[in-house]
Amino acid sequence: MFSRSRRPIQKPVVLFLGTALLTLAQGEVSVAGDARWVKTTPDAVELGQASFGVCMGCHGIGGVGRIGVGPRIASETYLQAASDDFLVRTIKEGRSGTTMVPWGAAFNDAQIEALVAYLRSLSPGAPAVLDESKLVGDPANGEVIFRNICSGCHGRSGAGYQETANGTGIGRKAFLDSASNGFIRFIVGQGKSQTKMRGFAADNITAVANLTPREIDDTIAYLRANAW
Repeated sequence: MFSRSRRPIQKPVVLFLGTALLTLAQGEVSVAGDARWVKTTPDAVELGQASFGVCMGCHGIGGVGRIGVGPRIASETYLQAASDDFLVRTIKEGRSGTTMVPWGAAFNDAQIEALVAYLRSLSPGAPAVLDESKLVGDPANGEVIFRNICSGCHGRSGAGYQETANGTGIGRKAFLDSASNGFIRFIVGQGKSQTKMRGFAADNITAVANLTPREIDDTIAYLRANAW
């Protein structure tokens, strides 16, 4: 299912406007603004590493994750796509219904920012260019794609570990409220490196399903329409 002949990758045209990077490809506009504001000084990284001790029970030493408990954070593509706001909010508010409890009461803002600085040190690459254009997707077709491709790892309802699946819970409202469409598009298309989550985009040489951008949007539309 979804096997297609590969199309040649079109090289994007890149424009710089102030601090924003605009990428035009196939008529779509992708925007990667300066989404990183946390200072990653050596002192901040050291403080964050010390604080990360309480995170290792779920996320493992060095953020490598523990299957069935906490996802891997030390992933190049994940940290490329995750904004500082996304990471700060996740630490502060947690993920309702999962083992990720809120840490906003235990850590002050400086400590949370230091944690983000430490996470950045695990994969210090440049931020990804994310396609944050308007989501145009068909939830009905997205359900078919999700059932046939995604549910095997993420569970029938997207609950992940809590559904005895081996993938993370991507159907939860707490996740979908904090994850932008561009973030999800990037991870679905390129995969989450250093994990079993491979890329699904048709122009990705490691793709396992050859999904078109529209099919990826259909899947996101389904998840957002059925968030719980």
